[in-house]
Amino acid sequence: MNREDIKTMSDSLAKWRSDLHEPHRRGARAELRRSKNITDVIMTPTFQYLCGRLAEELKTFSKKDKERLAFIVGLLSHVREHSKVKLAKSMSAGSPSCVSELRFRRLLQNDYDDRFYAAMIRIIRMLKYQVNVYDLVESMYYWDERKKKEWAYAYFS
Repeated sequence: MNREDIKTMSDSLAKWRSDLHEPHRRGARAELRRSKNITDVIMTPTFQYLCGRLAEELKTFSKKDKERLAFIVGLLSHVREHSKVKLAKSMSAGSPSCVSELRFRRLLQNDYDDRFYAAMIRIIRMLKYQVNVYDLVESMYYWDERKKKEWAYAYFS
């Protein structure tokens, strides 16, 4: 997917996340939040519906995109409020920092797997469920060595 598609996906996911917090959607949100791994997220009807909707909106939507989307959707189900502060920067906020340097370094050593998924959920909890939705979507979609370096610069600056 190109940057324009990521922007479209981010906008759709931000709207979806806010809709997920409506009272009549509590069951769907709870089901996603109970997902212990990416496979559990993929097996939810909410994810399947969202996946079909995004496939219609985006020009290209591959199997790899679906797996990354499952990762992102699972994390977004834990976010309660959108923050304007970038994710890595918000981890270093406070004295002592919200996320310790050791935990942050360990986080950067992860790739897409269930351990990374669980670690990101713990980070969201540490941030009191306030995360920059757009930064989360972009960072998790493009999680690679370059993105890890960007996070390191933001955290330590």
